[in-house]
Amino acid sequence: MGFIVEWLNNIEKTYGVNPYIFGVIYLAGILPFWFSIFKVIKSLKEGNKNKAMFWGIILGIIIILPFGYVLIFGKNIPLYIWVVFGLVIVFSVFSTISRIRKGKK
Repeated sequence: MGFIVEWLNNIEKTYGVNPYIFGVIYLAGILPFWFSIFKVIKSLKEGNKNKAMFWGIILGIIIILPFGYVLIFGKNIPLYIWVVFGLVIVFSVFSTISRIRKGKK
């Protein structure tokens, strides 16, 4: 356990990003994420595209927010981290679109 705490502290010192804050932002977005998916599906079923667009924007912000924290406060972040973040975001978007399409039926 001490190794993990030391590793997390080293991330903060090296890259200027507090992994605990990143984790809190990421975990705090779980309920709003699912609520937004529910609202997008509901709005699409009701034919209300403006409402669906609003909740879709909220959903996008929720997906990107933890990575935005790293973008704003991080320093000297290696390229491979940005590639991983990009892949996670792309996967999240495609996965979310798939869930919404399944929910619309």
